[in-house]
Amino acid sequence: MIKEQWGDKHLVVVIDEYPYAASANKSLNSILQYVIDYEFKDTNIFLILCGSSMSFMENQVLGEKSPLFGRRTGQLKINPLDYYDSARFYPNASNEDKIRYYACVGGTPYYLSLIDQELSFEENLRELYFEINGYLNNEGILLMKQEFREPANYNAVLQAIASGSNTLGKIAGFTKLESSLISKYLITLQELNYIERVIPFGSNPLKGKTSRYQIMENFIAFWYRYILSIRTEIERGNGDIYFALALDDLSDFIGPIFEEVSRQYLRRLNGRRGLPFVVKSFGKWWGKDKKGNVHELDVVLESVTGKELLVGECKWRNSFKVNKTVEGLNERAAHFSKYTTFKYLFTKTPVTVEGDANVVNLSLESFFE
Repeated sequence: MIKEQWGDKHLVVVIDEYPYAASANKSLNSILQYVIDYEFKDTNIFLILCGSSMSFMENQVLGEKSPLFGRRTGQLKINPLDYYDSARFYPNASNEDKIRYYACVGGTPYYLSLIDQELSFEENLRELYFEINGYLNNEGILLMKQEFREPANYNAVLQAIASGSNTLGKIAGFTKLESSLISKYLITLQELNYIERVIPFGSNPLKGKTSRYQIMENFIAFWYRYILSIRTEIERGNGDIYFALALDDLSDFIGPIFEEVSRQYLRRLNGRRGLPFVVKSFGKWWGKDKKGNVHELDVVLESVTGKELLVGECKWRNSFKVNKTVEGLNERAAHFSKYTTFKYLFTKTPVTVEGDANVVNLSLESFFE
């Protein structure tokens, strides 16, 4: 019918949430294969299949065993918005609240559209997560059921990472699962882009002992850290108790996310040639000194020439000892003496760096210029 009526025109046909339709009709992939091969072959019809289930789209649509394999002309993965574009959903919020919203709700446009600009950050957070009818307090369960038939162990692994147990050994200790089993879950979660494996700058990616894992979408990180284990209590009307506990802990939760926000900001600057050099890689670094003490750099950017580094420290605190922080930044930067280093300090509000420390301070004012 489509071919007969519009086959001579440039027509775009979009099937949204295709996995639901294909699951309801097991022969739909084969039907579309026939339509693409024989009905749409000599037309100007453009077919788009959309789906939020990564596993289904990659395996059942793009996979080698799918009837549709080899028939795509392109594919596009839609990633969550970054901190800056997410903030367009709440333009009247303070710069600090913009980061807090991004950290707690993430960058999925529909979730962001649920934020009521007439309410405060705290009121929105409570209504979305900690009230009986809060839209987001059940969303994590729905996402897992969409991707996995038996999500219990995946839930445990994600909850471990969201709670700060971000190495293989720590995840095993948190979940009480075998390391070999956890490794399988970690690979699957990486393939579905729920988590990413992070290694320190300069390390061999084949050596897994230095790896850390982090959740890629902030909504998922927040949900697994604060909501998963207390959903029953929320349903009983006790959400306010756990909402207060979450607010008390929120600064620690946002700290690592502020590091990623700083890197996102630097990516934007790099795209405008606004950094001292053109960047090849964005990451972080941690390692031990000769005494066995662990040191970290929240931000490490390497130039395309491999001769320069931008190193940075991120402070999501209202007050801290600036001079001591700068001193520590200089000490850690000295680990990379073979590079020309540019040192940055990222903060909520502008701070004064005393003396000739050669450290650039960037605050949230710069992030939202």
